[in-house]
Amino acid sequence: MAVVLGLAALVSAGCAPAKVFAGPLPSAAPADLQPGLLTAGDLPQGYVRIASVSNADGAVSIGGGDFPGCPALEPMTTERTTAAAVTFGKGITGPYLTHALVRFPAGEAAASMTKLAGTATSCRKFSQNLAGVSVTFTVEPRPAPRDLADQAVALRMTGTTNVNLAVNAEIVALRRGDTVVWLNDMSIGTTPPGVATSLAKAAADRCRQAVPGC
Repeated sequence: MAVVLGLAALVSAGCAPAKVFAGPLPSAAPADLQPGLLTAGDLPQGYVRIASVSNADGAVSIGGGDFPGCPALEPMTTERTTAAAVTFGKGITGPYLTHALVRFPAGEAAASMTKLAGTATSCRKFSQNLAGVSVTFTVEPRPAPRDLADQAVALRMTGTTNVNLAVNAEIVALRRGDTVVWLNDMSIGTTPPGVATSLAKAAADRCRQAVPGC
């Protein structure tokens, strides 16, 4: 799922991070999705809102561009989905936290979740160039909070670069009916903070309370 892995922030030390969203979000009035997103007050101290997207045309791609080394990580969103997303950060190298809601046509969300889960096998290790930096990624499954959703996927991406920087990301995706709750945290040069996992329940609860059918 692509709404925002935030890897566009992978740049050499001292440079400002690139935009978190490499592409606009799909069209469809997302007024009923925006209230389902977390706010800065829901996050640990120090996080500030740095980007948000809620109503535009086109598919969302993972921050920093596509992943030719792992096609299964290509955008979960399409012209048939509706989405809203927000990203928070704590400094130039992170950690960053992105929360997105993606609504699928009836019955289509499950297949995207299965595809995402499969990256732990199909993309266990791959390399590619991001923001001019060569990165080798390892993808592994993590314990998923299955009690919060109809389907749950948790992954950790660990990247090593040719400029002696580590890139770490954790992804938690929860399918509730035809809506996917997406959380990912990302950091450069530090251990993954695990914020995505710790906020999964709050994100699922917010979606259930604010988004019809979630």
